[in-house]
Amino acid sequence: MVAEYKSKLQRDGRVDLAEVLPLDTPFLLYIDPSSACNFRCRFCPTGHQDLMREAGLKNSILDFNVYKKIIDSLGDFPEKIKVIRFNKIGEPLLNPHAAQMVAYAKDSGFVEAIHLTTNAARLTEKLSKELVEAGTDVINISIEGVSSSQYKEICGVTIDFKKLVDNIKWLYEHKESTKINIKIPGNYLSDGEKDNFFEIFSGFCDSIFVENLSSIWPGFDIVDRSGFPIQDVHQYGEDNREKQVCTYLFYAMAVNADGTVSACCPDWEQKLIIGDAKIQRIKEIWDSEQLREMQIAHLRLERSSIDVCNQCGHIRSCQVDCIDDDAKEILQRFSR
Repeated sequence: MVAEYKSKLQRDGRVDLAEVLPLDTPFLLYIDPSSACNFRCRFCPTGHQDLMREAGLKNSILDFNVYKKIIDSLGDFPEKIKVIRFNKIGEPLLNPHAAQMVAYAKDSGFVEAIHLTTNAARLTEKLSKELVEAGTDVINISIEGVSSSQYKEICGVTIDFKKLVDNIKWLYEHKESTKINIKIPGNYLSDGEKDNFFEIFSGFCDSIFVENLSSIWPGFDIVDRSGFPIQDVHQYGEDNREKQVCTYLFYAMAVNADGTVSACCPDWEQKLIIGDAKIQRIKEIWDSEQLREMQIAHLRLERSSIDVCNQCGHIRSCQVDCIDDDAKEILQRFSR
């Protein structure tokens, strides 16, 4: 089987946000099982330890008991969470309970689907089997090179590239109903290397894609830090249009590995903390005044008044929904 050329964006069945906001139940909850990463990718804030220290961030593994409390509290919502995504700034598989976390959420009955994003370096046959049996719906695999030497250059790590490929192949051959998506940044690849990427991986994934590295992280100069050519294009090849209202704030939140909750996934410095899952229930945070004030500021087209949001390129280069034209009407609903 040759994989479909398709990004991880889910277009089918996408809801028109302008018609349903505000939401009593978020569609999406990001959970970061680990803020630590085993790679030092030049294009990622986590790859630069000086930045992490300046931000006062420490490598954390999400405590499993805290995680269970988070999942249990999802029963407070009137509807199921559509998707939990295990990713934010770290490598999820550094958490030794990753498969148990998937199983606990699936068994809760409060979540429709679990998506996990990984660099796959820690995949083994045993762990792959556990993730599949736990009920992981989608595994997104981020490939960062097409050789061991390229991984050393881009990610600062020494890996056995053949072993990485063999482990991903084994996962695909035993994936059952789990969907496997594979992508790679195209900014530092030659045309020949892109061809090599497709030749190596397209036979054992459901979809495959070459992404564009974009300036999406607030306060992170990707051009200076990575040294790669970065074009003003959408990460997933969509329309790269300017927007005023960030749609993420209206349907998603992100639980950091230390248990705090950020208003959005791109908040890598944790400057937009709106709650703490160690002492609060998730619905309480979703209904919080802190989040509501941010949402209203965006609907009033005052995004620039929030320093982090003002620096964020995610709204332009990653998001596909746009509610700018409906902001005034949605704001009136928030006031009812």
